[in-house]
Amino acid sequence: MPTGATIEGEVIKVKMAGIDFGKSPAVLETLLGSCVGIAMWDSRMKLGGLAHVVLPDSRGATNLPGKFADTAVVALKRGLLASGASPSSLTAKITGGATMFGQRTNTDIGQKNIDAVTAHLRKHGIRLAGQHVGGETGRIIRFSLDNGSVEIFVARKHVGII
Repeated sequence: MPTGATIEGEVIKVKMAGIDFGKSPAVLETLLGSCVGIAMWDSRMKLGGLAHVVLPDSRGATNLPGKFADTAVVALKRGLLASGASPSSLTAKITGGATMFGQRTNTDIGQKNIDAVTAHLRKHGIRLAGQHVGGETGRIIRFSLDNGSVEIFVARKHVGII
């Protein structure tokens, strides 16, 4: 369940390895590098959750479900369904997964996070509605629960909405 306050109409800061939820008109925000943000939304209820995924696989650890791709997708889905969301209304947008320190290699954690998040969304039947992933710089994202948009800022420069 939520790791912080879920106050309507305010910006809710989601910390590294965290998950938080809210309802329109709240905005969920986080800072990402090689981590991946999963913004999950129910358009009918205008409910959403944001997870800050640090690693692709929990290997059975359950103490911080937002930290891992496999547990974050499950925790977001369960939290939204418990708040009245419909499974058929859930969509997700993902951001982040940057290669922060040089060239991509087979140990690139950013790409592994992207791949794991995408696979777990597919496994749980959640449609991927948009993505802004990869690259070599971090991002700040702002997830509006009013309309489901995710604003992306790179180096404090607004670069788009998905």
